[in-house]
Amino acid sequence: MIKLNFEPFNKEEFIEKLKEEFPNYKIQTGFGGLQVRTSGFTLTGNVKINVNAKKGTVTTQTNYDMAIIFLLLFTPIGLYIFMKKEKQKAMEQEVVEKIKSILGEESKVV
Repeated sequence: MIKLNFEPFNKEEFIEKLKEEFPNYKIQTGFGGLQVRTSGFTLTGNVKINVNAKKGTVTTQTNYDMAIIFLLLFTPIGLYIFMKKEKQKAMEQEVVEKIKSILGEESKVV
């Protein structure tokens, strides 16, 4: 989980810029959540973004940040996810770098 702090911003403009920056990924906005996904259903190609535009906070989350994932480690799917951890963390870092460039300010990473 990576937490970034910025000045307050417009959420709709932020989402549009994300779509421009990631033409090869799906940007999904549903049920109040925001996700950057690879095409198709995949457990390792998903970065959830929690945005509070009024406060200027952006938090990224992957499957590895959730405690329940450790329960899955004992299943074949869980082992597959564990083996793909580096790929997912690299995707999360790519998303964080694009968010920093979109919002244009230095951020505090927590």
